[in-house]
Amino acid sequence: MATQMGSEEEFKSTIAEYLESLPTQFCRRVFSNPAACLAIFRLLSTVGKQLVMSMLYLDSAIKLQDVYQWAKVDHQPLVRSKVHQLRKLQILTEEKGTVSLNPIFREQLRNALTGGGDFSSFGIPYTGAVSNRGVSKKWLASYANDRWEAILHFMVGHSADAEPPSESVRGILRMSKLMENSEEGMKITNSGFQFLLQDSSSQVWTVLLQYLRLAEMQDMDVVEVLNFMFQLVSLQLGRPYSTEALTRNQRKMLAELCSFGLLYQDSVGAPQFYPTHLITSLSSGSASHSGPSSTDSATVVGAGGGTGRSAIPTGSKATGELAKPSDQGFIILETNCRMYAYTNSALQIAILNLFVHLVNRFPNFITGALTRDSVRRALSRGITADQIITFLTTHAHPQMQGRTPVLPITVTDQIRLWEQERNRLRPTPAYFYKDFGQKQEYERMFKYAQDIGVILWASNEKRQLVVTRQGHAKIAELVKSQRAAAAAAAAAK
Repeated sequence: MATQMGSEEEFKSTIAEYLESLPTQFCRRVFSNPAACLAIFRLLSTVGKQLVMSMLYLDSAIKLQDVYQWAKVDHQPLVRSKVHQLRKLQILTEEKGTVSLNPIFREQLRNALTGGGDFSSFGIPYTGAVSNRGVSKKWLASYANDRWEAILHFMVGHSADAEPPSESVRGILRMSKLMENSEEGMKITNSGFQFLLQDSSSQVWTVLLQYLRLAEMQDMDVVEVLNFMFQLVSLQLGRPYSTEALTRNQRKMLAELCSFGLLYQDSVGAPQFYPTHLITSLSSGSASHSGPSSTDSATVVGAGGGTGRSAIPTGSKATGELAKPSDQGFIILETNCRMYAYTNSALQIAILNLFVHLVNRFPNFITGALTRDSVRRALSRGITADQIITFLTTHAHPQMQGRTPVLPITVTDQIRLWEQERNRLRPTPAYFYKDFGQKQEYERMFKYAQDIGVILWASNEKRQLVVTRQGHAKIAELVKSQRAAAAAAAAAK
């Protein structure tokens, strides 16, 4: 029986944080798979990759201070943070001021890079007769996009003419709180709106992580599921792979991932399957541009001042740093907040309608405007100003992508001002003290609350005091002790 590794609230939002949460014995099993080690290595930032490669063929430990000296003085804090992250991932082990690569990870990464070890962990190519010879990279891209867009259409409520997703897909959408049940059927949640504005790679990682949580609930072997995921992201696009060596859990997982368009299988039980671009691009360092909401991965600064790309998704709080313009930009935004979008995609129009007041629609062109009401409507659904700006920047028309900054500053500032306007007041749990019998009693409590820094508001004239919830607990202890001391003194008399 698989070990449960955390409640719903503790479930991690990114693959890096999920790996950090794995117990040591789980990590040993994950690291024993060459494909998993290579996939994890590809997900590291540029500096993390440099550190791993520098120690890959060092069989002895190295002093931690010597590792910091590999970078210039200005970049040593960055190296320190990356070393800390690698330790949390259990890729680096530290002992008495020295560090070394995890021996299992080091051995299997060497095997992955040199072709040694269990190379079947990268999938077994199918050598038999292919029943459907029309499967090409172009066809797989169209198939994957259709499946993925159908799910996104279902989320925004524009799937009346389309076949609804399978029960397993709807179950994962409910479990991840992207959708919830209601009297009218399933409806999108605040998290679901944020999900729609993410790039396609982040969306796929979200689905895979939720599948891991589902595997835990079903008492499946989590490490087996995780290793199979890492195997899938390492496969070659357009090449058929055999299902003969797959376990029962992996075959079940194969069928369910086909429902999302991440994999393609001619029929249930077919001897071969094909990975699509949605899953093969996850560890390549860049997102695919074939989907409707794709973007490039974020640029990171290395220790030597260069740049690289990190494929670890940032989740719903992403700031949207882009490595290069999207090849599918279709939005033009003017300084007066008017918007023009060259698209006929019902999905893209539905997403724009989340935060844009649409005015006119033509066969391949729509007009609208960012208004205070439309943006505040999006903010009330849990979408942030940064997410709106990121989406507009990612899908800006090529003519706008050549500008710096891409979006007019007046527009981005206005969107953030509307968000600040909505967040001016924030409720804080507090306790209100009044009707003090004596001035000395009020002053004594005021001074104590001031000393421990828990005052939210006070009026010395009215002898009124508002303190935080934590402060109330401490003040209650003080009052209790004072009353006990007074009672003891009275008894002594």
